[in-house]
Amino acid sequence: MARTRADDYGEKQQRIRDCAAELFAARGFEATSAADIAGEGGFSKALIYHYFESKEEILQDLLETHMDALLVAAQGALHEGDEPRTRLRAFVRAHMRLYATSRTKHLLLINELDALPAKGKSAIVAKQRRLVDMAADLFAELAPALKQQAALRFPTAMSFYGMINWTCIWYRPDGTLSPDAFADLACDLFLGGLNGTFPRRA
Repeated sequence: MARTRADDYGEKQQRIRDCAAELFAARGFEATSAADIAGEGGFSKALIYHYFESKEEILQDLLETHMDALLVAAQGALHEGDEPRTRLRAFVRAHMRLYATSRTKHLLLINELDALPAKGKSAIVAKQRRLVDMAADLFAELAPALKQQAALRFPTAMSFYGMINWTCIWYRPDGTLSPDAFADLACDLFLGGLNGTFPRRA
């Protein structure tokens, strides 16, 4: 007969995830041990290995969860409105809302992806590519010339992600700009340029 899970199974597993994410982001994946995670959370190493086979599996779980949330949010944003500019604004807002609430996971995605085994890294990269393809399709709607210059689709989308992905380093959602306000600023800057975003006034 299969063992039934304890009522607090999910809660304990999430506690391990949260502690590991904070330590991986603060110290680096390689510099963090299972003993460090256990000490931070106030539980035993044995408990960690009850839920995860290794710290690599914890990192994989954290990045998979983050990417899946981004994909769901981004896909949903593509159905908001008929105009490509409206959908792009919703698309970027969806990203920034998650970046604002999942800063630690996003730092891990940027800094620790190479710590995963090749197969696990490939799975994450495939999901990243799906997001980039969504953005590239949106930009092709906004600038039809991209449809004739396929070689520029990927660089255009990646340039845009270069603008918003590193916000996890400096952006604070309790600062002067809300996640939605920053998303709108990013869209305006990318689509209109600096002068188009901030027109000179006499």
